[in-house]
Amino acid sequence: MKNLKKISIFFVAAAIAMSFAPSLMADRVTDTFDITVTGEFLWIDITNSSWDLGNVAMSSSTWTNETGITFIADMDNCTVTTDLKLQITGDGADWTSAAGAASPDADTYRLNASTDIWAADDDQVLATGTMTVSSSIPADENESFDLRFDAPTSTTVSTGQSITVTATVAKS
Repeated sequence: MKNLKKISIFFVAAAIAMSFAPSLMADRVTDTFDITVTGEFLWIDITNSSWDLGNVAMSSSTWTNETGITFIADMDNCTVTTDLKLQITGDGADWTSAAGAASPDADTYRLNASTDIWAADDDQVLATGTMTVSSSIPADENESFDLRFDAPTSTTVSTGQSITVTATVAKS
């Protein structure tokens, strides 16, 4: 009889538990979780927004580092290794850039870039096409570069010329 009471109590307890089980399970048919993602981010800001050469002698060369200017490609917010690219995107009103390694000529100038202050003779002639002037720059680092302007051999105009250079950063 004692065993029968124990079994009866067990079945009653099991029946009560089972009667609550479906309602407990019904409250837990969905769940949520978080996913954290950070995308690759490219960003550039060029310090020294201009370089005023003033009057230059024809057939002369002027370096930014000689005039106290150094350009800095600030890429502090980049999250990946990048390449720095420069491109002449606007010639002067009356002057054009020399293509490739061509020398300056009448109303034709040449613009060169260097990332090591001309020490390793690695200067690059900028043209209207994009030129990579520095590769594999680590994330969150900056790159300094200097420019050299090679003046035309002669000019047919006396007005000032304004040249536009565009800097871009691309994932390496």
